[in-house]
Amino acid sequence: MIKYLHSVWAGFVLIVLVFTIIQHLTGVLKGRMYNLRTDFRMALFAAVIYGFQIILGLLAWFTSDYFTGIRDGHFGEYMKNAHSRLLVLEHPFMGLLGLLLVLYGLRRSYFQVDPRRKFLSIVWLYSLALLLILLRIPWSDWL
Repeated sequence: MIKYLHSVWAGFVLIVLVFTIIQHLTGVLKGRMYNLRTDFRMALFAAVIYGFQIILGLLAWFTSDYFTGIRDGHFGEYMKNAHSRLLVLEHPFMGLLGLLLVLYGLRRSYFQVDPRRKFLSIVWLYSLALLLILLRIPWSDWL
């Protein structure tokens, strides 16, 4: 159930991240002022739902057969198989790294003074996080 919710929620997270990046990119291109009510709240919303995604993912990971196998000493076997390595190590690590980038982008945009730099902080760091997420999604299991 948790794995299914993690998979369904991932689609929502990707849509919100893309929408947030586009919203902030248009803010840069149009040269408008950064609005805490709309722009910051959208970036914060994306960070919160992505954080919830990470919590779901960690719950799914700790309740999976892979975690039981790691606990039983089969970590080396998982590292020899590319698909198992993706599920056991790469996907969770890139998800956590993506969350750190999103949170750093949110914090950086909050403390910037120049509106253009606020927008660019979100655009660059959220885009990098989105790229990491897309590279490490187990597409064969998800689709």
